[in-house]
Amino acid sequence: MRKVWAVIRREFVERVRSKWFLVSTILGPLFMIGVTVLPGLLMTRAGGVNDIALVDQGSGPFAARLQSQLEGSGRFRVTVIPASTGRLAALKDSLTRAVRLETLDGFLTISAATVDSGLAEYEGRNVSSLRDMAVLENLLRQTIVTERLTRLGVDPALVQGAQRGISLETVRITKHGATGQSGTVTFFLGYGVGIVLYMIILIYGINVMRSVLEEKQTRIIEVLVSSLRPFQLMLGKVVGVGGVGLFQFVIWGLTGWLVVHFRVQVLGAFHVPAAQVSAITMPAISASLLVVVAAYFLLGYLLYSAMFAVVGASVTADSEAQQAQQPVMMLLVFSLIVSFAALNDPGGRMAVVTSLIPFSSPIIMPVRVATSDVPAAQLALSLAISAATSLLVVWLSARVYRVGILMYGKRPSLKELWRWTRQS
Repeated sequence: MRKVWAVIRREFVERVRSKWFLVSTILGPLFMIGVTVLPGLLMTRAGGVNDIALVDQGSGPFAARLQSQLEGSGRFRVTVIPASTGRLAALKDSLTRAVRLETLDGFLTISAATVDSGLAEYEGRNVSSLRDMAVLENLLRQTIVTERLTRLGVDPALVQGAQRGISLETVRITKHGATGQSGTVTFFLGYGVGIVLYMIILIYGINVMRSVLEEKQTRIIEVLVSSLRPFQLMLGKVVGVGGVGLFQFVIWGLTGWLVVHFRVQVLGAFHVPAAQVSAITMPAISASLLVVVAAYFLLGYLLYSAMFAVVGASVTADSEAQQAQQPVMMLLVFSLIVSFAALNDPGGRMAVVTSLIPFSSPIIMPVRVATSDVPAAQLALSLAISAATSLLVVWLSARVYRVGILMYGKRPSLKELWRWTRQS
């Protein structure tokens, strides 16, 4: 055990003292904030007013009503251009040139049949703005409905009253009762759990592979195996690198807690109003969820790092490692893809089955626990299967690792790897 501890300490200290650990520890939370918060803030920022032309092919009063609705939104400045069928093509060519010259943002074409058919066409250079296009489509729909009902003799004031916005509030209920946590917050909690587990298992599993490959390429491995058994060396690497991952995970967790606790000040730096930030409902993270996430991180890391160690031991070049690691990475990618199905239906058959499969349960089961009440029997069965499979894979990996670290030349086939597990 003393020799294993020496390997663990070396792997841990060497990585924690590196500048890349410091950089990734600092940039990790910043990256997560950037990919989750910043896009939403940028999309909700009010842009400039769009100059558009409303090409009217005899729609009558509908064009004036639509112009009023669009300009009332504050997002569009509208010029109505009457157009006959004969000169429509020439007019659209002229407006297209104006858009290309950036003197116009776009043009909306309506006709006398628009109210009945509900069809209209918008052409412009700002069609990639989801916010502007959503406003345009929503106002067009409202105006068409108002026009239809008005033609049927319904008072427009009654129409506007009937079209008042409807807001559906969702509240998650667990076996302990209502949580006060909305469906959106629950979704993003599960999504965040899945992404974090995927990233940290993948990153540190690959670190184990590269560590083994580097020592094999420099022939240091031949010196190391002369003083300790290959299984001790592999175990020390797996535990040492895993300790670095757990240490970094704790730092990120504390950083996340501080960001959430002082979110008014943090988001205030992005000029987000304090009242708007205070209205954000944060997810309720229970102690049981943290225990489940930690347990599945350890089991998932143990499982995948052992397989990545085998990849590093069975190749002799970085190019070979990139190819050989693909099957292992595909298992993780599959788990991440299925996690979206688990978010949509945590109690569905696919979510339940994949949460029991040891290669996908390290991601799927924590997502299910974060978004729903998982029966204790299923959780216990999943943990038991994952633990047994992880130990089995580690044992098999150690037998392959024992032979592979001293083998050079051609990459072994699956048949040769299986022979190593039986002969070593």
